Amino acid sequence: MSLRDMSLSQRLLVGLLVVTFAFWAVIAVLTVRDSIDDTYELFDAHLRQTAVALLSAVRLGEEPSKASAGKPDQPSLREIFASGFGPAGGEQAPLASAWTDWLTLRALDLQYEKLLRYQIWAGDGRRLLRSANSPEDAMVARDGFSELADADGRIWRSFSFLDQRSGYRVQVSEAHDIRNRLVRDIALHVASPLVLGLPVLVFLLWFSVTRGLDPLGRLTQQIEERKPDNLLPLELPGVPKELRPVVESLNRLLGRVAGALDSERRLTANAAHELRTPLAAIQAHLHSVRCTNIPRECEGEMAQLHRSVERGIRLVGQLLALARLDPEQKLPNPEQVEVAGVAETVGAELAPLALHKQQTLQLHVEGALPNVPGNTDLLSALFANLIDNAIRYTPRGGHIVVDLRGEGSGVRVAVSDDGPGIPREQRLAVFERFYRLAGQDQPGSGLGLAIVRRVVDLHDASIEIGDGPGGRGVTVTVVLRGGGPPP
Repeated sequence: MSLRDMSLSQRLLVGLLVVTFAFWAVIAVLTVRDSIDDTYELFDAHLRQTAVALLSAVRLGEEPSKASAGKPDQPSLREIFASGFGPAGGEQAPLASAWTDWLTLRALDLQYEKLLRYQIWAGDGRRLLRSANSPEDAMVARDGFSELADADGRIWRSFSFLDQRSGYRVQVSEAHDIRNRLVRDIALHVASPLVLGLPVLVFLLWFSVTRGLDPLGRLTQQIEERKPDNLLPLELPGVPKELRPVVESLNRLLGRVAGALDSERRLTANAAHELRTPLAAIQAHLHSVRCTNIPRECEGEMAQLHRSVERGIRLVGQLLALARLDPEQKLPNPEQVEVAGVAETVGAELAPLALHKQQTLQLHVEGALPNVPGNTDLLSALFANLIDNAIRYTPRGGHIVVDLRGEGSGVRVAVSDDGPGIPREQRLAVFERFYRLAGQDQPGSGLGLAIVRRVVDLHDASIEIGDGPGGRGVTVTVVLRGGGPPP
């Protein structure tokens, strides 16, 4: 998934994780590097202190001990060393044995006994003292710090210095193993909080981002839950400062849209009301004229004029119906409606139109239908427009069927005809206002199905257009949800 496909919260979370991990990685690298440098300095200081401690011990051993004060026959440590004291020497004096134990405990930590080694050389080149793991020859050839590998390939860090006062050269070596082990421990201690705290960090970042974007989620939910005809201002208490301009802009836009729609509805209603009176007067005058003796050659023009006036009256009625429906934000005066009775009444009113075109208009009701919550006048307008459209666009001698049957707790209404039908690609567009199929020769305004769609929306119902029986014509299906007990 690319960054463009991510939500805002996901982008923020990824960005914070990347920045946090980068920051922690830099801190970890710097900390490990500094710790390694400090560790090496610490071990180098330990080597120097060990060498100094060995030299100090040798100097102290050269002075007469308190226990042997006044006894000239007690040899000094220098004399013991000169006589060949060491691991390769002969039998040790009691003082030499005690001093060797003390020197080992003081200068060497038992934990690092196998990783440390030392040598003490006299000024004439004689080896005075060495550890059990040190070589026979001198460990290093120069003073100061140096690194050498032994026969086994182990790397040793050595420190050697010459005491000008006594002429002794002290050499101390430490294996790199102990340093590497400590470096690994430091790296592990640095990385452990990062690894162990990673799930906690991800959760805290996710929680913070989610809580921080809660107002945006509430705004999105409030917009998504709105119906298309709800143009009231958005209400989001406690909106953050960053979102306030967005909410204010949306409210201003909703206000402008509501004002424009209200102006359009007022114009439509006013124009329809203004047209009803002159059209009714024209129709009355035409009726009077047709009752008089008029020349035969004028009868065709008078019939055409009469049809035009009827079309105008029908258009005005539809405009008024649409103007009354549009401002409604919820279903007006809902009640339990007997759908079969409404369909029967409307069918009886429109039957003369079907008989005039020699069409068959059938009403089929399957079983006892439940009542549905709705508005009787609006459902009458729904049936009137559906049946009227079927009669108008079905050829002479065609068949129209109104089928009602129960569907769950609701009612399924299907109005079918065997007329020319509606192409599949235009079945959604016919619900728009003033939309008419190309090539139609029947009078109409393109408002009938727009009114039907509005009535369906107000009843929270569904509507779809399909093929008619046998693949001919069209079938408009409306499913009215909910219901009451059967009549």
